[in-house]
Amino acid sequence: MSNEVVSAQDVAGRRRKARRGRRARAGVAFGAAMVGVTAALGAAGPAQAMSGGTQLPQRGAAPWLATLAIKGDAPFLNRASCGGALIAPDRVLTAAHCLDGLDFRKAEVHIGSSVLSRDLGTVRDIRGVTLHPRYKLLPSPVDPHAPELSSAAYDMAEIRLSAPVPGVSPLPLAQHRPAPGTPVSIFGHGTTAAPDPSQPGKEIRGDVLRRGDLTVRTHAQCAAQTPAVVDEASVFCARDLPSGRTTMCFGDSGSPLVTWGRRGPELVGVFSFAGETAGKVCGQPADAAFADVPALIGALS
Repeated sequence: MSNEVVSAQDVAGRRRKARRGRRARAGVAFGAAMVGVTAALGAAGPAQAMSGGTQLPQRGAAPWLATLAIKGDAPFLNRASCGGALIAPDRVLTAAHCLDGLDFRKAEVHIGSSVLSRDLGTVRDIRGVTLHPRYKLLPSPVDPHAPELSSAAYDMAEIRLSAPVPGVSPLPLAQHRPAPGTPVSIFGHGTTAAPDPSQPGKEIRGDVLRRGDLTVRTHAQCAAQTPAVVDEASVFCARDLPSGRTTMCFGDSGSPLVTWGRRGPELVGVFSFAGETAGKVCGQPADAAFADVPALIGALS
């Protein structure tokens, strides 16, 4: 394991400022990010996530799915944020920017919930966190001084749970990055549209788990569609083709992307960033970028 255990105390001021901007962009619902989401929704609520996709309300639809949340007495739906995947009985993989600079002792992980308002899943505290040692933000050419528009490289982190999760088979890891044209699927919770100021009472929180089916893109296609730095060594992209109706947003961060092998789903990516790097909002067609699990996992073990 890397010795880099994240806590608020060891974050330098300059990088903290940049990460606060990214968390506001990403909508990860810890600390200041939750304040921004709450204001956007008009009430306490979770971070934003997938637009479109297919609802999966049945229990056990994705038993290995992890949902990060702030500890507290508020309903789980109101505290939920980033996604993740159980890859070992006591390990969860998620995006590094979901945890960077944050005190993980204030967070918890829920495994296997399909409907957040009805099922907490299996709840575990966090024993420790390891970020990929090469994780960094990459300024967007749209506005290099706006960290909320940044992309990221090596955006992956491992969470060590306080105790193993019984009765759940971890999600197997894919062995290789999927080739362009490969069908893949993302699983996550979150809002189903961008907040609309003209409809302040409209409910857009994504209580029910959703699956979005995408197609892997070439690096050239991804770089052309997203005018931000896309690190080819650690990132690959996918998109809903041809309709573009399924898009990723904000708190989808860390959610698992799977390929479909002979024995079922295999974890191949974790969601990192999407159209916000080009000034787009949830619901507008854009490539979604994923940290390459097969390429990066070795640095976390």
